[in-house]
Amino acid sequence: MKKGAFTGWQDVFAFTWKQAVKGKGFKAATVGVALVFLIVGLAISTIMAFVQSEEDGKVSPVGVVSLEDESGLAVLYLDGFTYTYGEEYPNVSFVENAEEYSLKLKITQKEGGYLLSAVLPFESDISEGDAQDFLDDFTVCMEQSKLLSSGIPQDKLVFAMSGVSTEYLTAGEEEKSVGEVLVTMFVPMLTIFALYMMTLVYGQGIGNIVSVEKSSKLMEMVLTMTKPYALLLGKISATVVLALLQLGLWIVCLVGGFFGGHFIAETVIYPGYVNYILEVFELLSMEEGSSAFSVGAIVLCLLCLCIGFLFYCVLSGTVASFASKTEELAQCMAYYQIAVIIGFFGAYTLPLQEKEWLNTILRIFPLTSAYLLPGDILVGNVNVGMGVLYTVLLFVFTLALVLVAGKVYKNQLFHKGVNILERFKKKKAVKS
Repeated sequence: MKKGAFTGWQDVFAFTWKQAVKGKGFKAATVGVALVFLIVGLAISTIMAFVQSEEDGKVSPVGVVSLEDESGLAVLYLDGFTYTYGEEYPNVSFVENAEEYSLKLKITQKEGGYLLSAVLPFESDISEGDAQDFLDDFTVCMEQSKLLSSGIPQDKLVFAMSGVSTEYLTAGEEEKSVGEVLVTMFVPMLTIFALYMMTLVYGQGIGNIVSVEKSSKLMEMVLTMTKPYALLLGKISATVVLALLQLGLWIVCLVGGFFGGHFIAETVIYPGYVNYILEVFELLSMEEGSSAFSVGAIVLCLLCLCIGFLFYCVLSGTVASFASKTEELAQCMAYYQIAVIIGFFGAYTLPLQEKEWLNTILRIFPLTSAYLLPGDILVGNVNVGMGVLYTVLLFVFTLALVLVAGKVYKNQLFHKGVNILERFKKKKAVKS
């Protein structure tokens, strides 16, 4: 029976899988990183709850404030301070030139404005930080006092005291919230960085697997049962599947820890806890016409992440195939690392230029699209329809690279490298 180019790759896959899994380092790393991600997920929600509980329950130790008003203002609106910061300063009372006080506040008029000075009594229980916080908060009272002292009628004061905000929009563009802007910036960066670390770590591992057996007798036995294409495919696919299962476990631990921490924070730590991360995700998913964090976007993001990782793993195998000897591997893998760095920095920094034509090129060029596409699809920078098109292009590049990798590996074995199979046949002929 004639064997095809990929016949027997399953056997190589199973062998490579067993060799990788049975190592103690693999189990320790998998479980250890999973525990770290679980703890990180728990910490994100619980720390958020502790911070909110401290901020909501924070009470300043400032009590009696000895007031020395040399501002010359007609109205010093102290009730405005009590109204605005009453919960944070429940014990504050303002007394002019008090003999016993927790803090002395002096207001003087200077050229071009006013100066607020705080003096703490000797061996005071109030820290310098508490005093500075009080001065910062009292500036609101001063702004209100200046307006009230100006003689402006009450109806015009409403306009004078109203806030001013800014925004800019492109014609036909909908307004973006602060949460949407932050998420669309940082989530793609996180996915790029995560994939970058994976391609560096596992790419080196694939290089070792591809080249380590070239000069050993094990290669002679394997090549009697399978072909170079199948051999390379089995090795790379086993490593890719193993890495993706590890990544999947770590993601489950991170997400599980996050929602576990969310439950603990909501029921145990602080009943008034608000999970801002979930609030932002919900806000994004409700944007009209946006596919951000939809089921389709999440599925396509994961698929694109797998294909992008496969692309770099095949690239690693291709580069490692040029090493005819184990000693040459380090030199060959240096070129792989250069390609990884180019793809990473291109996807990480160039989108900040905010040029659509440049982003389109980055989403087509495989070195950058493998990093850039998953995050862009997830946050809605690319809709699902265009995401499918870009993902198909990346898959086509990956398939083409698989054929190139197999061709290089075969040529190195039989032509430019050590002709192991021919040497094995000659040994059998001598023995017979």
